[in-house]
Amino acid sequence: MGEKFVNYVYETMCEFQVEANRTATADIENGVREMIQKISSDLKDTHPEFEIADVIPTGSFYEGTKIGAPDEFDFMLTLAKLSKSDKITLKPGCSVWYPHIKLQPGVEFPRKYMVNICYNGEYKDKDFLGNPKIIVLNFWKEITKVAVSMKESFFKLKLPRGTMSVELCESKKLQFFYKHKFDVPSELPDTKMEKGLMPVESLKLGVDLMLAIEHPSVESVLELPGFPKDFKDLLFRCRCHIVPKSCHTDHNAHTKCWFVTFSCMERELMKNMDEHHKKCYKILKSLMSSEVTMGGKCMNLSSYTLKTAFLFHVYGENSCLNSRTLSACICDVLDYLSSNLYQTRMPCFFARDMNTWGNILETPWFVWKISETLRKSGCAFELCWIKLMYKYVNFLKSLISDNTTVHSRDWDTFIRKCQYFKSGVGNIMKHFSHRAFKLEGNQGTLESCSDEFYSDYIRSLKEYYKVDFYFLS
Repeated sequence: MGEKFVNYVYETMCEFQVEANRTATADIENGVREMIQKISSDLKDTHPEFEIADVIPTGSFYEGTKIGAPDEFDFMLTLAKLSKSDKITLKPGCSVWYPHIKLQPGVEFPRKYMVNICYNGEYKDKDFLGNPKIIVLNFWKEITKVAVSMKESFFKLKLPRGTMSVELCESKKLQFFYKHKFDVPSELPDTKMEKGLMPVESLKLGVDLMLAIEHPSVESVLELPGFPKDFKDLLFRCRCHIVPKSCHTDHNAHTKCWFVTFSCMERELMKNMDEHHKKCYKILKSLMSSEVTMGGKCMNLSSYTLKTAFLFHVYGENSCLNSRTLSACICDVLDYLSSNLYQTRMPCFFARDMNTWGNILETPWFVWKISETLRKSGCAFELCWIKLMYKYVNFLKSLISDNTTVHSRDWDTFIRKCQYFKSGVGNIMKHFSHRAFKLEGNQGTLESCSDEFYSDYIRSLKEYYKVDFYFLS
């Protein structure tokens, strides 16, 4: 059933909803860019430290893997005052991928964003940027003020095919509203609407912005043991950046670690991926990845986890060179995810010595008491959450495998189970947004999470939180 089922999933869940001639999408994308330029310009006037040198597109829209309407956009904004090779120096942090940033002599940046630890009247590490959370919080505080001002002044951007206005920011995300102008009848002679597509009348748009600093020395990245040297040319063409994401390690509440990201390189590889594998990616994303992410770094089947698996599938050492059947490629990716989940470790594509899920594995906290018998068994109950992901990946593989015989009348039932899993996981992650179990060091494999312990976990999820995952027992 595999091939027919995944094609059914694609047709019913993965269409990109825009007008047949796609001009509305271009109108929306151009409008979003103009709005960001306007907001950035207004912000620079009051806070020059946030002057933007470049607006870099990232995310699924620019990778060609967006599902649904063009209502989500992602950008990196490089800080002009810090994004030159003579502006900063990187120093060792928690790892080579989590460096500290030292400002070069003569480079000025507001004191509140620097390390402000004073010993005996003297500042220690005063030339280093401090906790990245502070700059992110202040950036969004000021961005929100600009957005509120634009909304209160009824600012409206006029576009060739519509208008765009500002909504209030939500959870560190810009919100715009696009309204399409219809100047012609919706149906014209000899005009056919593509299958599954629908006209855009109005859309609420979400825009994620990530501050960034251009890496001062991409040559040094080549020397890092975890970087795959085959991608040297891509590195020099797309470069990499430092972003304000702190390390996973809890050893220091005032950490000054930032993070090396390869977002531009990932975007290029995903964008250049053949249509067969993009289709596979969209199918799995629609069945697997929850839109909700937990505060902190909760381990989950995120779209980034899935993207990493596909990068290894298409561009890794054992790369998939032929466009085989959809179900065969999808099952290969699910096998890779299953193996990595079992080992509780999955390498990042451009940082092979770093775990995609972090130096510390975080899993949602639960409040019920563990039975004394199970507690004495020595099982790592924190691993139950990871085993749930592992079970779901194998459940998907059982649906998609060509060896499975399931009637087409049951396809919608299976899709509803997948949607239920995504919704249930999302609700749990929302509920436990501020508490998590944390596993540091070598977490071992899922072997230590016994079936008895896992079954008790599934029963407790239903009893305490009304989430029924018995089909994954």
